[in-house]
Amino acid sequence: MATHTQITPWKRTFFLFLGHLLNDGYASFFAPLLPLLIDRLDLSLAMAGLVGTIRILVNSLSQPWLGHLVDRAQGALLVAVGPLLTVCAMSLIGRVGSFKQLMALMIVAGIGTALFHPAAAALVAAGGGKNRGLMMAFFSSGGALGGAVAPLLIITFIGVLGMERTPWLILPALFMLAAFALALRRNLPPPGKKTFDRMRLRKLPRQLILLWFVIVFRSMASTAFASFLAVLITQRGASALVGGAGISVFLFTGAVGGFFAGSLSDRFGRKVVIFTTVVLATPFFLLFLHGPTNLMLPFLAAAGLFALSSTPVGVVAAQEILPGKTGLVSGLVMGLAWGVGGLALTPIGFFADRYGLVPVMTAVALLPLIAGGLILFYREGNEVES
Repeated sequence: MATHTQITPWKRTFFLFLGHLLNDGYASFFAPLLPLLIDRLDLSLAMAGLVGTIRILVNSLSQPWLGHLVDRAQGALLVAVGPLLTVCAMSLIGRVGSFKQLMALMIVAGIGTALFHPAAAALVAAGGGKNRGLMMAFFSSGGALGGAVAPLLIITFIGVLGMERTPWLILPALFMLAAFALALRRNLPPPGKKTFDRMRLRKLPRQLILLWFVIVFRSMASTAFASFLAVLITQRGASALVGGAGISVFLFTGAVGGFFAGSLSDRFGRKVVIFTTVVLATPFFLLFLHGPTNLMLPFLAAAGLFALSSTPVGVVAAQEILPGKTGLVSGLVMGLAWGVGGLALTPIGFFADRYGLVPVMTAVALLPLIAGGLILFYREGNEVES
């Protein structure tokens, strides 16, 4: 019996890892296709930023409320429905013929991601124990890995078959989603006692609010770079394939970094890991923007390693502040904080149209330093007790 209780949470996390890979992989089609969509739909950088902002905004505003729903009811259905909406919407991106159609697909994809993340994170947290940081890091790495592989896959797919064939990508996704849902259903935690407290954001602990702002500033930088990487790289004379490869490198090293950061945070504390990673992100962002072109991808790899590795650490830290409301806090830090950070995409695009993308992104690269300054005021459980 003891063996069962030890293995089941990891089995459940593995299947959620696969679901995260599928959901975020398809959601990542937008950034590598952005240069092609800009040419095809005659978009300005401000309009391109607005599209990304709308998807993130829909996702972020709904995640805390959906997370609260997860805390009150079984979230397994949301875990399956979310990726279904995401893959269907993003598979149609190659057929869009107008700015409005693109916006509609981004809204549906945003809703799908909002359904998946808090429900999945709550299931990961169930039974995590002392390895909660490592388990959340493993789950988080699924999304980052999917985002890393997807740009190369979608650029290669379009290069061989053309933009109009992307709806065919729905078929393999439906097969994988069915397998994921059936496997997860057999590894759900036993239903526990659900709470029915009303959600009052005004009563959130101060430490959670501080942590939320840390994640917002970190997310502003990482989301902006992930969204405009392909444009930055192609503006320097590289091909769309190299632009997609740049996104893959950025997200892949972030996935690897997140896995190790989660494990290190179990040993050394969440605060130390978050501070170290966000502060080290800035110099590599700047080196990517202004360093030698032949070292562009290595600098980008290091930037992704540090900028994204604190993602699972922040989620676990938030869950530890409000342990009885894992769905709510997961929605706040995975959804709302990321979404507020994503709101910066529209003004970034606006200023980039006027002053150039590289100067604007140079300012964006400094935002992780603000997050590093704020986390110094964060007090973990052991600091409070002492």
